[in-house]
Amino acid sequence: AAVIGICRRQIRDGEKITIIGDGEQRRDFTHVVDIVDALHKVGFSNEKHEDAWELGCGVNYSINEMFQMFKEKFPHIESVYLPDQPGNYRKTLRENDDTLERLEWKPEDRLNTYIQSL
Repeated sequence: AAVIGICRRQIRDGEKITIIGDGEQRRDFTHVVDIVDALHKVGFSNEKHEDAWELGCGVNYSINEMFQMFKEKFPHIESVYLPDQPGNYRKTLRENDDTLERLEWKPEDRLNTYIQSL
């Protein structure tokens, strides 16, 4: 499951939020609405890409920052740090703006708004 889904389940079940590693790894959290919009634009466009369309909102947050957003919404929650796992990327971030420019795609940074809406 995705990080946000895991956190939602852990909050629902009264568990501590698990943070893998030091929590300083950064993720470009992109809402499914924006991903679907991008895929729709790719699928119905005549634009060709020589490699792959890079999708992401272009802003990243550390897992610790994401936890603090959850903590603002759910003050009672706690976290627990677990050992890092092989293959745990230190950073994800959309850096190529091809999709924005060539398909007029406009993803939004929705992470905090989404968490506060739960």
